[in-house]
Amino acid sequence: MFYRVLLLVALAACTPRGELGFTQAAAPGRSIFVGTTRAFDANGDPTLFERAETLGLARYDVAIPPEHLPGEITYPKGEVDPQTDFAVTGKRNYTDDPAFRGDLARQLARNGGEAVVFVHGYNTNFAEGLYRLAQLGQDFEVPGVLVSYSWPSRGTVAGYAYDRDSALFARDGLESLLKELRLAGARRINIIAHSMGSSVTMETLRQMAIAGDRATLDRLSGVILISPDLDVDVFRNLATRMGKLPEPFVIFTSQKDKALQLSGWISGEPARLGNLQDVSELADLKVTLVDVGAFNTGEGHFNVGNSPALIALMNRAGAAEALVASDGSPSGLLPMVVLSVRNVTQIVLRPVIQ
Repeated sequence: MFYRVLLLVALAACTPRGELGFTQAAAPGRSIFVGTTRAFDANGDPTLFERAETLGLARYDVAIPPEHLPGEITYPKGEVDPQTDFAVTGKRNYTDDPAFRGDLARQLARNGGEAVVFVHGYNTNFAEGLYRLAQLGQDFEVPGVLVSYSWPSRGTVAGYAYDRDSALFARDGLESLLKELRLAGARRINIIAHSMGSSVTMETLRQMAIAGDRATLDRLSGVILISPDLDVDVFRNLATRMGKLPEPFVIFTSQKDKALQLSGWISGEPARLGNLQDVSELADLKVTLVDVGAFNTGEGHFNVGNSPALIALMNRAGAAEALVASDGSPSGLLPMVVLSVRNVTQIVLRPVIQ
């Protein structure tokens, strides 16, 4: 196991990291509103891993290159090439909440009052979280206003302990951002959280439930946890304390997830929520587990966003509705196996056989 850790660290060190690239040559991009508890750099971008006590607010316009392929994020290497690279075509930093809220309200009004909040995971810098949301929005044709919550991950494999502490530090910032969305007129708020971002999300929703903020919680129209790096017992405790979970509540899992295997080794508990095998452990919770291990790409930690085959499958008409059907019954729209144990439903997706 020690050598496996060394190998993962070595591979991560060789992987190019995402960086912001600015250009005016590309077509105007899709606006992504940002709430962040990262410190801002000298250029006015929240690219630092240091923690900020107050919530920073911004908006970035991200253009997707015309040569984009589903599942891919292409970062600029040096000068930005608008034909091949994700790029920022404009940005605005907000010095006060009313200005942010006003721009957000106008965008929400144009999008039926729907917002999608993305909470990135461990070992993720600001550019990577921003571009990931832009990619998901493009590949899945996500409706509504896109909102990125960027918490202060250190952005290194060796920063796991720092990120765990930052996940706790980041709770108040996410709570403030969700309140801003409500105050700006969001009628439906969907949360998509990846990896350790699932811990940030669940901790935040728990503290909002304890505080009795039903005005904001009642706007939640769905939660999706992708490869959640979260202890199963901790998740059960958080969910139980929240009371009624938002519906639908979907968890994407894979038992082939190498990052969660490493996390389990560090934690001394092999099973994480994102690679759970025994679904009966969640039998009293109304959640849907979707096993996407058959679509593993790379380390298998973000199959939903990285696998072209899975993206194509999910984009089939009615596929998303089939995954969260209240009765958990199989649908001819998707090649899948369904198992129900009391309140929990497990769906195992299979590739389409050509």
